[in-house]
Amino acid sequence: MSNLLSDISKRLKLKSNPNLKGSSIFKAGVGILTVFIIILLLPGHHNIDVKFEVGTIWVDEDLIAPFSFPIYRDESEYLADREKVKQELAPVFDKVAETTSLSDQLQAKLNEVFLQAEKSGGISSESLKRKREETGLILSHDEWLRLYGLFTGDEPDSVIKSFNQFFQLIDRNIETIQSKKIIDIPKKDIVSGKISIVQKKNENVQDITPASEVMDLNEASAMLRNEISSVTNDNELILSAEEIGRRLIQPNLKFNTDLTQVVLENRLRQVQKTSGIVRQNERIISKHDPITPEVKLKLDSYKKIRLERLGVQDFVLQFVGKSLTVLTLLSILALFLYYIRRDIFNDNNMLILISSLLILESFFAYLSLNITVNRPVELLIFASVASILLTIIFDSRLAFFSAVIICFLIAAVRGGDYTIAFISFCGSVLAIFSVRNARNRNQIFRSFFFILIGNTVAILAIGFDRMEEFGEIFNRFIYGGINAVMSPVIAFGLLIFYERVFKITTDITLLELSDRNHPLLKELFMKAPGTYNHSMMMGNLAEKAAESIGANSILARVGCYFHDIGKMMKPEYFIENQFDRFNRHELLKPSVSAKIIIAHVKEGVELAKKYKLPQSIINFIPQHHGTTLVSFFYDKALNQTDLFKESVEDETYRYPGPKPQTKEAGIIMLADTVEAVTRTLDDSSPNKIEKTIDEVIKARFMDGQLDECELTLKDLTKIKQSFLQVLMGSYHSRIKYPDQKKADEREMKEQTQPAK
Repeated sequence: MSNLLSDISKRLKLKSNPNLKGSSIFKAGVGILTVFIIILLLPGHHNIDVKFEVGTIWVDEDLIAPFSFPIYRDESEYLADREKVKQELAPVFDKVAETTSLSDQLQAKLNEVFLQAEKSGGISSESLKRKREETGLILSHDEWLRLYGLFTGDEPDSVIKSFNQFFQLIDRNIETIQSKKIIDIPKKDIVSGKISIVQKKNENVQDITPASEVMDLNEASAMLRNEISSVTNDNELILSAEEIGRRLIQPNLKFNTDLTQVVLENRLRQVQKTSGIVRQNERIISKHDPITPEVKLKLDSYKKIRLERLGVQDFVLQFVGKSLTVLTLLSILALFLYYIRRDIFNDNNMLILISSLLILESFFAYLSLNITVNRPVELLIFASVASILLTIIFDSRLAFFSAVIICFLIAAVRGGDYTIAFISFCGSVLAIFSVRNARNRNQIFRSFFFILIGNTVAILAIGFDRMEEFGEIFNRFIYGGINAVMSPVIAFGLLIFYERVFKITTDITLLELSDRNHPLLKELFMKAPGTYNHSMMMGNLAEKAAESIGANSILARVGCYFHDIGKMMKPEYFIENQFDRFNRHELLKPSVSAKIIIAHVKEGVELAKKYKLPQSIINFIPQHHGTTLVSFFYDKALNQTDLFKESVEDETYRYPGPKPQTKEAGIIMLADTVEAVTRTLDDSSPNKIEKTIDEVIKARFMDGQLDECELTLKDLTKIKQSFLQVLMGSYHSRIKYPDQKKADEREMKEQTQPAK
């Protein structure tokens, strides 16, 4: 699953392509595609502004018929009547004028078999197999033996003395049976209990005969069997007679498939599709009238005829109307983003995210409209899901504004169903309220209670206002409860999906990372306690500064916690962790020392990826140093004596970058330097601290390190005041170990000296 989400994220490629990420053409494409998809989800037929059901109140103006139209019957009743016609139809049979007796032919074939059997040594001879089959009789071996014995006179019956007598008995009974009405299809197929009999000449129906007065071939054969059994109790002879009867009895009524179908179609055409007519200018329903079953038939018929009367021009106008509806709603949302949340508007990645939620909720509404069940499935649209996600990913203000747009879209997709829009809005607003300060993912599930309250209040308000039955209100309440249960679950799953696919870091993720029991922070505390304390203090500075300029304060604070994790690899080479009075850099060349110092950036990035930190946090690791110079070792290399002097190249002593790309990264760069420098001050007076902060900001500004992070001079002034406020309220001095004063001076020089 993780690999799938990563693959989807790579296909978007917006993060790695800044031009595409902010492209106006791409932005327009996202908007047009969103509008087009939602338009496709809108109902494709004419709507009468509101959804109508039997028992509800017509809240629109009086509806007057603009033209005359028939009132179509309820579809289920119409189909039931057609089915009734099919069930009551008497199948048509042709009367066979005369049947040809097959008795003589069959008796002759049997005589031939028996005569040959006498020559072959018995009826069981294999050579007679084909002869026996030619008779068409399906007899057992014992039955053949019994008939053969009767033929030869070796096994006469007590009553039937010969084969000829046996056959004469069969003929007499068949003649009696043949005088009755015998049909050529199974009697069970006559579901109406009657048949129609016609003369072949004119095909006019002669009479309607009850099915009880006719018999099929099975019944005729059974009748013959009963007659024979009344004469003899020889089972083989009785069964043989029944089988012979099957071959000799002929239907005298033949089923006429074509004529039956013609009669059926004529009868079906007589089933009325309509039950009346509405005249032009006739009032269909008045405002505030209840919708009765009769009125609903008129409304359904009006919609049907209106759709049939639509021409090309009507379809064009309808499409334009749909487009304007969706375009207007999305334009309002776009204007909000442009003027209030420009950062989101400029990020096509985030626009895709928002668009996907709009489409998802519209699709839920589309499904609810097209599921034909007698249940309030519209309450399973889960509009609260989008509100929860937008609150967590962005903020409650955007979520609230989007909830309004989404609820209007739901109403539009459902053909003007503002009842469900109202219920969805109530649940969404309380869902936003419930997660606006969520500090971990599990708090998403507490939104269940708030959504349930919102849905319940809205359902009761609508139900009481419309004087609905308690059962209907209770049914809605059940589905509203399902909505409240499922919405947090769906939101929880989609949050993981969006974080992975769009590479976003929510405040919930940041708050989880800010837990000081995080394995990486615990390891930092154990291996590099000085760096750990520095990072924590930095977090306070950055958080306050970010708040002052409207940046993401949580992101800034958490970014500080992890910005120097690379120092864990060689903690003893960094000043804040040197507690043993020994500076290892004194034994190294300046270039080697610079290489070790700079390497903590690369090692930090690798460590962050190993622990799967979000990319937004990883970005702070290289950006908080930008392309600054490790000036202490650079100057040391320049000032070496000729004996040890090496070639000094600027790039050897400079961090690889990039420079800070966001306001938060710029704040962290400044907080890192300010905290490190002010920690070394012996004089912690306000003037001294303020002067130091000014020097740090000026140095980074003049070095061009803040050119790419959108921090303005006004922002820098606010950041300075925030730093000063935090530092004045903190204990600035640190424990000075012997011989550390020199190291402090070195750090101060390195942090404040502009690049050369």
